[in-house]
Amino acid sequence: MKRERARPFEIRLSLELSRGELVRSFVREAALLEGARSLIASLIAEDTLHAWAVLCAVATGRESASVRVSSSLEDVECAIVVKGHARFSSLVTSLSKFVRRDAGLSVRERGIDGWELGFRRPLTEELTLSELFERGISERAVPQARAPAVPTADVQIDLPKREDAAEIARCFLDVYGRNYVHAEVFSPQRYWSKVECGELLPVVARNENGEVIGHVALEREPGAVIAERGEAVVLSAYRGRHLLEKMTERLSDEAKKLGLIGIFAVPVTIHTFSQRNDERAGMPVCAVLLGATSEGSHPKDADYPTVGQRQSNLIAFRFLTPPPERAICAPEPYRDVLRRIYESLGVEASPRAPATPAMTESKTKLSINQRAYGTIFFEQIGANAGIELKQAFRDVLGLGARAVQLSAPLGDPGLPLLVSQARDLGFFFCGVGPAFFDGSDIFMLQFLCEPLDVRKLQLYTEQAKELVSFIETDRSRQTGESRLGQN
Repeated sequence: MKRERARPFEIRLSLELSRGELVRSFVREAALLEGARSLIASLIAEDTLHAWAVLCAVATGRESASVRVSSSLEDVECAIVVKGHARFSSLVTSLSKFVRRDAGLSVRERGIDGWELGFRRPLTEELTLSELFERGISERAVPQARAPAVPTADVQIDLPKREDAAEIARCFLDVYGRNYVHAEVFSPQRYWSKVECGELLPVVARNENGEVIGHVALEREPGAVIAERGEAVVLSAYRGRHLLEKMTERLSDEAKKLGLIGIFAVPVTIHTFSQRNDERAGMPVCAVLLGATSEGSHPKDADYPTVGQRQSNLIAFRFLTPPPERAICAPEPYRDVLRRIYESLGVEASPRAPATPAMTESKTKLSINQRAYGTIFFEQIGANAGIELKQAFRDVLGLGARAVQLSAPLGDPGLPLLVSQARDLGFFFCGVGPAFFDGSDIFMLQFLCEPLDVRKLQLYTEQAKELVSFIETDRSRQTGESRLGQN
């Protein structure tokens, strides 16, 4: 006979994607209190998170949902209850694609218009490491990394296999704890799905025992001619042996096979480890992203001089094939710095004569990520660019951005006018994105909503230091002019 709790653990909240992490944490902690093993609690929490994301995709933003966790002597169960049965019940097929087959999925009506989605798992289920990989455990369930073996000269650089995903997760957990911005590396299922669909091209380093001790990958958007080298990690016992550089070189070879024309990296400024690798790999700095991510985005168990402010990144770039000459509409205040950046990239750039923006509507895109970094991109600069810019700027700040990047194609004749109007709003120089827009270069400005001390940034090359110095001078000038204009 089963013994049910008199009252389950329950939480009610709005059906919004931003609540997903709260839902997962609640389910996991409640399952633990119900007596579930740590790994089982993480599994059912992960199932609930996937289902929550699918439900939010069709929610209007006005619904609320109840999330309930209960248990018997044999099982632990989580249920999501929502109203709007007809609309949500049509998602059962979609849910089956995202939730594991062993999740004990159940669906039933609740009242006239209610709908309940449930997950059930045995409280005492035992899982092996291979089973954990197959079921896609989240970052909170990945075991702590093993102490690495004594470094030897026998390190192999190759492409990972599916079964390496759990060891890759342990590497990131050992170095970053749970603070790493690319959460998919902690979920073998989500990680390998990105590899299989071509979004991620990874390379790993192995020690003499074949264990994964380092990782780096190219992240590529569909149809893009460039890719980002990211998700880089090397276990501390193996650092100082140029492993990141060697993995980057292997990635460059793989990128050429895919027909890519360039690779970029976004190194942090809390240390210079990745910056040194970029310098050795022939990737000069072409932009500085001040305040691009939240303060806590750094490796665990370490003190950094930038603590107390938002973290900043650099953009480093390398062409894989000889680049053609560029014709750019360089705004007058930035012609010299643009010339220096293009020289470092090995690109011939000639200025275009100033011209009036096209008598068409501007085409803009704006977004904001979970780290409160907003972007405004002008695909086309029209005669109404000033009005569009002010509205987009208000919108992205209204969404909670603490730092904003403004960008537009460097070949657009309306760029000088757009830059002039942006400077009036307090924007200042950021850098160049080579081939970032369908193979064309973009010009970038930025805006900060919070104080940031660039003296805390850890910079490796003289070029990076000179670029940051130029940006800080431009920021000081623009901030002062903006304040004068408001008085």
